[in-house]
Amino acid sequence: MDCICYYTALHLGLWNAWIPSFGLVIIQLLFMVCFRETGKRAVDTSWYTPKERRHAQWSFVWQGVILILSLFVPLRLHSPFFFAGLLLFAIALVGFLASFFAYWKTPLDKTVKSGVYRLSRNPMYFFFFLGMLAACIASTSLWLLLATALLAYETHHVILGEERYCTERYGEEYLKYKAHTPRYFLFF
Repeated sequence: MDCICYYTALHLGLWNAWIPSFGLVIIQLLFMVCFRETGKRAVDTSWYTPKERRHAQWSFVWQGVILILSLFVPLRLHSPFFFAGLLLFAIALVGFLASFFAYWKTPLDKTVKSGVYRLSRNPMYFFFFLGMLAACIASTSLWLLLATALLAYETHHVILGEERYCTERYGEEYLKYKAHTPRYFLFF
């Protein structure tokens, strides 16, 4: 019983999962501020269908839940879980930054397919979720894992909409890219 309580315990604290969670969001915001034109492309949702808009809204809600929840989820400092999560987070952070760099350096009228985009059509999402999984491992929080899984579900549907839009906008160029590049690295 103590084991389950520990993994679901919520305590506001300085050394909590907010550090990696907010870190990833801050990187996104800094990107938007530093690279305004590229950032506009990333946040343009004018093409969403009503169904895609609902998924995007739920994705936003779950991201907010994760951020709030992460304030109350303690990291398991000095445990093997913490160090495994830290290592995974370092990998996610490097990939996340590489994704933004590749996105930024691609002309606005072209499909982003350089750098880590050669390995995944959605590396920003992939590395964001890898970073959140790292926070779940470092904190061993079932609550954070559940919220992250729900965010991943909603975001997957947003990605499907983005791929529909990219097919319409970039045409044959995107279809060729899509045929040769998995959506989530090795995962389909």
